[in-house]
Amino acid sequence: MKLKSLCLFFVSVLLAHPGIAIEVTGKVTNGDGKALSQVMVSVDNGDVQPGDVTVTVFTDTQGRYRIADLESIEGMTIRATLGGYTTTKPAARQVPLTSISDGAVTQDFVMTAGMDAATVPASVWMEKMPAGHGRELALLQCASCHQVPSAKMRSFAENLAGLSEQDRINSWKAMVQYMRIKVFEIGPDGSKVSPEYVDFETMMNPDLSLFNLYDEEVISDYLGKHMPSDFTSAEGYAYTQGPNLTNSQTQIREYHLPKTSLIREIALTPASPYVWGADLQKNRLFRVDPNDPTDQVPYPVPFDGPTGPHTLNDDADGFIWDANIEGDVVHRFNPVTEEWKAYDQFPEGAVAHDIALNSSFQVAKDVNGKLWFTLIGKNKMASLDPETGDVEEFDIPLEEGNQPFRAAVYGAALRGDGKEVWFTQLTGGLGALDTETGELVFWQDYPVGKGPRRVAIDDNDHLYVTLFGSGQMDIYDTRTHKLVKQVDLPDPNAAPYSALWDRWRNVVWIGNSNADVIYRYDVETGEIGHIPLPSSHAYLRMITFDRKTGNLWTAYSHMPIGSGPSSFVMIDPGDNPQIN
Repeated sequence: MKLKSLCLFFVSVLLAHPGIAIEVTGKVTNGDGKALSQVMVSVDNGDVQPGDVTVTVFTDTQGRYRIADLESIEGMTIRATLGGYTTTKPAARQVPLTSISDGAVTQDFVMTAGMDAATVPASVWMEKMPAGHGRELALLQCASCHQVPSAKMRSFAENLAGLSEQDRINSWKAMVQYMRIKVFEIGPDGSKVSPEYVDFETMMNPDLSLFNLYDEEVISDYLGKHMPSDFTSAEGYAYTQGPNLTNSQTQIREYHLPKTSLIREIALTPASPYVWGADLQKNRLFRVDPNDPTDQVPYPVPFDGPTGPHTLNDDADGFIWDANIEGDVVHRFNPVTEEWKAYDQFPEGAVAHDIALNSSFQVAKDVNGKLWFTLIGKNKMASLDPETGDVEEFDIPLEEGNQPFRAAVYGAALRGDGKEVWFTQLTGGLGALDTETGELVFWQDYPVGKGPRRVAIDDNDHLYVTLFGSGQMDIYDTRTHKLVKQVDLPDPNAAPYSALWDRWRNVVWIGNSNADVIYRYDVETGEIGHIPLPSSHAYLRMITFDRKTGNLWTAYSHMPIGSGPSSFVMIDPGDNPQIN
């Protein structure tokens, strides 16, 4: 049989028998033929649908990659990405997998130094915009829902090219006002806090909005003066995410979900083989089997009315806790028996947001056996007795003129001895309550725009506080109530959303909303590096663990729907941690 006929034979066999394991290999070099390591190589079918998986690996020191055990290559494409580089050969961004040799698939790439405008993270476009309060506030308030500048923001900015500075400012001011309405559209199906039920005057009232008049003035002035209007070329920009921490064993798998879902957060527990997500839009939990990604099952929250599941965390007993943005109810879900328990004694308008987690990043009880929640709707903390369901509220500081929902008491962590609960306030500060007396024992104001967000606490009771607006992380000793260190992250526009203490590796993982990367902070050395993510607009919130393997899990968490991919994401850093 001639070689050409043999190749065609192999193609027909592989396409006709998708159960045959297929291996894709290749090499990535620069224009001079030198091998490029740590290049991200991804395979999927291009137009991913629910149940599809994008598989990503990274090249070794010889520039070689290997993707094993694909079931089929029919309709599959491959692409290579490296921060600060552009793929020049093949010319197309995504290449069909069609080249067959000896029963395997081979695809090489040539990349040259230079920024690819089609793939740079959103944060890169802010690189030339001046630092300061305007940038911090724009990141805090705008990147809370979508990346900045998102594709839609870039299109809007391009349409303003040629206008006077004042006209650009006025245009951005109109956009901020429009966003006041859009905020009311992001709730769950059946929400009573939506344009269907809320009149126009109420939606436009700055005192009832996430964006008050001060935010409107500062943000519109900043964007009008400094937002670029040409995004066709990224020449002159830089990829500044710190050292790349990947190796040839690093693997990322993106499990694609229904595109109509709005799954913001994710939970795993050793008690269940599945990955669980909170679908805020559809008032349900959503289950995916990583071993069979087509096995996707919804679990409607058993409640009369909209709930908007928002925050998911497991506990040491194998339960998953679900805090909802509507309904003033928190649920405990048993993923084995699929039974629910409702805690519905929260006051009207409470909006329980976060449950205080311990150093294992799990829901934990204080010294009196109570759980602690941030109430984003009331600017209060609350304790919950899980045996009786009784809820007790506690006041926290609120700056004069600020409103509870804009202040947004947010993340929470429980000190190791269970005697103090620490919390953040998004447009306020950082505080701690004595869990026995409810008294405020610590308070640190932050300038509006810094945006202290989700926190983590380690085994030494050091608290890691991500500063969403300023691209930093503060470290506090919760025993002495002292600031230990302020860390400047590699990209000040990354919008660090959450911290995750990892005792197996002695590091803190940082989820970023605006930079398409996960940062790793080494607690001992203070060094920071990154793992890049395969999808543009990889908007991250929380990160959690597979407690059996040490792999990281997160979700692309865009809001509102349509601004980016909807996926569960598994990241195996490729370092084989010792799990015990």
